[in-house]
Amino acid sequence: MAAGFKWWDLLHNDYISHNPHVGAGIVASTLLVAGAATYAVASPKVARKDAKDEDFVPPSKFNLVNVFDLMGDFINNLAKSVIGHHHQPYVPLLTFIFMWTLLNNLFGLFPGLAPATLSLNTTLAMGVVVFVYYNLCGFMAAKHHFIFNNYVGHLHPQKKIFSMGNALLLFLGPVLFVIELVSNLIRPAALGIRLHANMTVDSTVHGVFLDLFKGLKGFLGEKFSFIGEAIGAVVFAVGPVPILFLGLLVAVIQAFVFTLLTTIYIGLATHHEEH
Repeated sequence: MAAGFKWWDLLHNDYISHNPHVGAGIVASTLLVAGAATYAVASPKVARKDAKDEDFVPPSKFNLVNVFDLMGDFINNLAKSVIGHHHQPYVPLLTFIFMWTLLNNLFGLFPGLAPATLSLNTTLAMGVVVFVYYNLCGFMAAKHHFIFNNYVGHLHPQKKIFSMGNALLLFLGPVLFVIELVSNLIRPAALGIRLHANMTVDSTVHGVFLDLFKGLKGFLGEKFSFIGEAIGAVVFAVGPVPILFLGLLVAVIQAFVFTLLTTIYIGLATHHEEH
């Protein structure tokens, strides 16, 4: 994770100082809880049975409620299109994953903050949570059929003991199980490594360009005195803006990709509900 001053260093806690992703995670969690509490207070409190259509019309002024509504509606539509009609139970976690990932990614754009997603520990932990969750969802939805559908190539035991289906399950089942198990175990690692790698590259590019503009500012000040310092100050202030915009774009895209892959994995694990 990027070195330098972080706001949580003011706590003088050695553990957080040596593990800044923990500090970033605490800040992100606090902001999400505060945002959720604000949304609960600010959103209309109407019972569905008594509500009218106009009660669900969002406020005309753009505020925090609108932001949460937009994100929730976006994730709900994504889940519905990928998972299917049974998407609703999975929307809360998917929404949290998107907001958590996006918020942590955005930390890299602010001085004194650093994304928890810069740490491989954080991104791998996120991948493991996704892995456990979608397997649990699949098993709860289909019980033992989940194993046959997702880990042994849809080979199911037949009623007749001496049948071709049972023979295939006996001989190919263990091989397919190992292959599918490895394939599924790769998913959380791929999720974590991909997010970590992309955010690390983005942070590195950001740092390189900041150092470049800082060096240019010093060079202009040294060569052209007061006028050079003035021009250098303007360049240093304006130059990083496109890089910050690029960082904002990367933060949003990476949060979306992580959420999309999670949604796809849930859809694959629970697709049998469509039949």
